[in-house]
Amino acid sequence: MDPDQVLFDDLELEYEGNALTPMHAKGAVPADLSTIRRHGLVSSIFLASGLHSDRQEGELPPRVHIATTKAKIKWFGALCVTGIGMFVEAFIIITTGQIKTVWHDAYPTCFVPDEEVKCPNLIQCQGLFPNTPETVAGTNPNWCQDDGTYKDNLLCTPGVIHSLSYVEFAGIMLGMLTFGKLSDLMGNQSAAILAAFLQLIGILMMTFFYNISLNTTFIVFNLFFGIFGLGVGGEYPLTAASAAAHHAESAEDALLDSEERHKVRMLREKARSIRRGETISMAFAMQGVGAVIGSVFLLCLLYLSNQDKIDCTVQGHLPSGYSDEALSSVWSTFYFIGFIFVAMVLIYRGLILDEGNDGHGKLLARKQRRLEKLGETPSTWKILKFYAPRLIGTGGAWFVWDIAFYGLKLFSGNIFAQINPEGDLATTNAYLLINNLCALVGYYAAAYVIDKPSIGRKRLQLASFIICAVLFIITGAIFNTASAQLLLFLFYISSFFGQLGPNVTTYVMAAESYPTELRATCHGISAFLGKAGALVATISFNYLTSPQIFYVCGGAGILGAFFTFFFSVDLTHVSLAEHDVQLELFLEGRIDEYKGKLNDKKHLSVFESMTGRHGEYVSDWANDLISNELTMHSKLGDKDADTLHFKIAEEETSPSEVDVEGTHRQ
Repeated sequence: MDPDQVLFDDLELEYEGNALTPMHAKGAVPADLSTIRRHGLVSSIFLASGLHSDRQEGELPPRVHIATTKAKIKWFGALCVTGIGMFVEAFIIITTGQIKTVWHDAYPTCFVPDEEVKCPNLIQCQGLFPNTPETVAGTNPNWCQDDGTYKDNLLCTPGVIHSLSYVEFAGIMLGMLTFGKLSDLMGNQSAAILAAFLQLIGILMMTFFYNISLNTTFIVFNLFFGIFGLGVGGEYPLTAASAAAHHAESAEDALLDSEERHKVRMLREKARSIRRGETISMAFAMQGVGAVIGSVFLLCLLYLSNQDKIDCTVQGHLPSGYSDEALSSVWSTFYFIGFIFVAMVLIYRGLILDEGNDGHGKLLARKQRRLEKLGETPSTWKILKFYAPRLIGTGGAWFVWDIAFYGLKLFSGNIFAQINPEGDLATTNAYLLINNLCALVGYYAAAYVIDKPSIGRKRLQLASFIICAVLFIITGAIFNTASAQLLLFLFYISSFFGQLGPNVTTYVMAAESYPTELRATCHGISAFLGKAGALVATISFNYLTSPQIFYVCGGAGILGAFFTFFFSVDLTHVSLAEHDVQLELFLEGRIDEYKGKLNDKKHLSVFESMTGRHGEYVSDWANDLISNELTMHSKLGDKDADTLHFKIAEEETSPSEVDVEGTHRQ
């Protein structure tokens, strides 16, 4: 994203080759960092001044400076690399919902022992399937015990099977809680390598471990699925910590820039603010890409192994009509492909990526300066209490959405099998591929509209929550009577609106609702609550019928609309620097002096407006505060105050062009 040809209401630009010549701009900033320190000024104020664009109509700024194919590919590729962690997570975790369809047919004695099978003529032993013929002798020594029933090594306990749906989320949540501290102890890049290594070990054992007992096999699979989830969960705080460190380094460097360079930084910050939602959404859309690619790979593996159709005529096939050896190879090969993706990420981080520790060190130095200025470390509880309404909005909406999103994703195989009970594995997974394609369109549609002032984040999320709730409730009500075609249509359209709205917007809003220093913590809390919702769904949905699952998802949509309407804020086009200066004034006990965009009624939640949890909004307050503070220091006799020269500067910057808060690191 390049702002070189952007024209803002309060900033005139002349384009000269590859350079910018700002003709005039609002805001004044002391020339060097030492001056700011001596005066004790609220340094974040200098970037917040004059950054917000009030225009409500017209085109958004161009994504690239020169609209060539090469430039567009480079822009899109950078966003894809940023979201590669989301790709890997979706490829392995979300597609596990489809892998379950393979497990059901590969191990029917383990997964569906109390359901009728499609090839009763291939049942080997007595005691399990309801449609077992009375003529089955149960004499096959490879399958049956002496009494004619199936051997114990072919059976699984219900707890082990149910835990396949939620153990990874327990690991993800633990990773979210622990890797932030690990980053402080060992550095962000080392912690990121550890997270990728845990994912590698997890997926390696998930792929290659085998035991003659199916129950033992899936117990070990669960253990290492949880370890894989631990590494995935670590990506969330590490991403936010990396971005915060980048901000600190960029802020320090900005204060030492030349005047012209600072003007360019200011312009870039304005452009990033205007297209921030699209940038985050495009990186997050790699989750949808991962789900689609996973579906494609699984279908190809089914066809290549000749397991795309049910065949009840082959002796040695399972009662499901498939070969157990072939299907075992299908799902283990699929996870091996995932292993290759994770290995590539680990190699990239360990051998190619060089983040350094400068940003992390400067972030710690900034906190130390605040400690010296205030004389005490700010209370974490006091800070979180201040941001509690925002956390209810971001975390609450994320929690209820993940109940529906992950619940339907992980149980999609079972649902589609009921929608199309006569369908074979290939048909069922082809339907799921279409569903993932509809969802992927929703991801990119969200990126296209999310920054439009007439739509924005909050309206998009609220409308989509309501639409999804209605669709889910209708689907549940007619599930047992409607045609398969109608149910498929409702499922597909709900997938589109789910990604168009809450699946993307909950992620974006959590990434932009908090100041730099708290973004790792608050985004982590919101993501943790989201995964808690997924955990609730995966545990409880095991005991629900498909219509009941849709009713619960409909209720989640209604709750999501409630959280969105009362607690969510719309920060479309608002600079993230506004959060930083608000926090800085709050920590100094001067929150009444903040009169920026976050106090503007259109950027407040209904709850904040009703309870008065906001101050006054004055459009030019930042410049007034700067002038007042400098005047105050001048009256106190500071000799430097009369000789300050000014420049456009930057402190606590927002994410770089593709450095997205809350997204997975590459």
